[in-house]
Amino acid sequence: MAKKARRQTQHAYASAPALRLIYDTAPIGLAVLSRDCRYVQINQRLTEICGIPVADHIGRSVRETVPQVAEQVERIVAAVLRTGQPVLGVEVNGQRLDGRNTDHVWITHWHPLKGPRGRIVGVNVVAEDVTERKRAEQALARREQELRESEARFRTLADNISQLAWTADHTGWIYWYNKRWHDYTGTTLEEMQGWGWQKVHHPDHVDRVVRRISRSFLTGEPWEDTFPLRGCDGRYRWFLSRALAIRDGDGEVIHWFGTSTDITEQLEAEMALRELNETLESRVEAETRERLQIWNVSQDLLAVVDVAGGILSVNPAWTATLGWPASDLIGKTYEWLLHPDDRERAQAEQRELAGGRKTVRFECRLRHQDGSYRWLSWTAAPDGDRIYAMGRDVTELKHAADDLRQVRRELALASRRTMASAMTASIAHEIKQPLGAIVANASAGLRWLTHTPPVVDEALETFRDIVSDGHRASDVIQSVRDMFDGREQAGEPVDVNALIRDTIAILRSELDAAGIVARLDLAPRLSRVSARRGQVQQVILNLLTNAADAMRAVADRKRVLRVTSETAEAGGIAVSVQDSGIGIAANDASRIFDAFYTTKSHGMGMGLAICKSIVEAHGGRLSVAAPGSEGAIFRFVLPGGRSSEARSGSR
Repeated sequence: MAKKARRQTQHAYASAPALRLIYDTAPIGLAVLSRDCRYVQINQRLTEICGIPVADHIGRSVRETVPQVAEQVERIVAAVLRTGQPVLGVEVNGQRLDGRNTDHVWITHWHPLKGPRGRIVGVNVVAEDVTERKRAEQALARREQELRESEARFRTLADNISQLAWTADHTGWIYWYNKRWHDYTGTTLEEMQGWGWQKVHHPDHVDRVVRRISRSFLTGEPWEDTFPLRGCDGRYRWFLSRALAIRDGDGEVIHWFGTSTDITEQLEAEMALRELNETLESRVEAETRERLQIWNVSQDLLAVVDVAGGILSVNPAWTATLGWPASDLIGKTYEWLLHPDDRERAQAEQRELAGGRKTVRFECRLRHQDGSYRWLSWTAAPDGDRIYAMGRDVTELKHAADDLRQVRRELALASRRTMASAMTASIAHEIKQPLGAIVANASAGLRWLTHTPPVVDEALETFRDIVSDGHRASDVIQSVRDMFDGREQAGEPVDVNALIRDTIAILRSELDAAGIVARLDLAPRLSRVSARRGQVQQVILNLLTNAADAMRAVADRKRVLRVTSETAEAGGIAVSVQDSGIGIAANDASRIFDAFYTTKSHGMGMGLAICKSIVEAHGGRLSVAAPGSEGAIFRFVLPGGRSSEARSGSR
């Protein structure tokens, strides 16, 4: 029956030359399949799908010619035969064995072919090559995807720029704002689209803004304006806004893109600058007048000098203080004014200033026009190739300090004499009775011995009494020494480094007046010792004062006072005081700590004896060494912690 249907179909097409002509010249692929999927007719266009000649199709089945799509074709033919309805829009790719047309696409339509009695005898196949259309569609899809991605990138960029941004159509109807616009204004797109943006404009400026931007929308010219916009907090800030037209290839406006930049701080700065400029001249004039007034009325000596020491400018106080007119000073260096003894120190200070270091306090003497010298205390600071200096006349202060030191020395001498007198009176009072007893017993002994006959036993007894009275006198003297032990004071933890610094501070003015440089080399993290603070400070003060006295007569070298602290054995501490003075003679060193022995013309010889007594009362030791022909080193050691405290408590 299938063969009969194929013959009927072939006969129908063979008997219609016009139909064959259509097949051969049609721009689309055409074919007729029998009910059993054999090719009854096919034109050249359709064979392009598989690359097999027309003659090799006729009478052969789809499974024989294109087996790779046979199953799909058979399902389609079966559907047409079963339903009697066409199957439309089936895509087919090229099926050539060499693979040259696999990227080509055909759209196929499958229509039922009915015989004279209305029975379906085959299927008409129509195939249209849509490769170019597909490629165009794919290219269009890619462009649309790229456009969507580009728009996404644009929106991301626009949402993250610092300006407020918007876009409008060619008429100026705004249809998009960036995130910063909505964040700042606190509005939604529904509120702002079109011309809704006028709601956040300041009422004093909105009409002008609308007028100017409308003119740009009409002419296509760039727009720029400055105006305040209301933020979500209700406050207005100033913005510089610009908009440019986006044109197509023909130059027609298709969009507008605008931005608004916050320039509030810039405007405020410009306003402040204008106000500053308006008042700057008067302020400069006033400040210049004030500084000139300060320069002229200052009682301190003010000077500007170069790094070589040349005087560039001086204020009137120079004339008032030193008598020299400015014309005698400017253009010269200051060295001719310096006291000969101060020149070396002043030159060293000048070099330090030239190197960039400030001078906080430097004292020197400058010659007055009358030939005398005035003491000046200087503060100076370098600035580029200039040095700015201020000097204060401290001559009277120096004289007063000298007088005060002299008074202190006289008071100290009087105090020592008073103490010695009191001590002498005390000793005399205490030993008067035992000495009187000794004299009385000695007289009695003599009488017993001169008695006839001599009474030896009685004489011996009186001599024993003399020995006892001698011990009593010795005990009295010992008790005077014990008076300086201070046994009534309890030991406490003492920071010896802090005690040294405090004592140096007490003597600072006296050391400076004597031209003595104090150098401290104190051990870090020095252990505290248990001691009587006041007595230890008395020792340090006495040693420092003696060192300063030893250097007063030195003129051929620097006067340097070195104080060193260090850790001693068993957790104790050691303190050394070294001077660069006249030193100690060998015959004096062995007696230097003896009471009432002194090498000073004004001394009483009690200071070092008392120091030694205090140190030993703490369980320590005091010694002296002569490092050479110059100076001396006094060193005392105090034991650590518990041992010193125990000794203090056991006395």
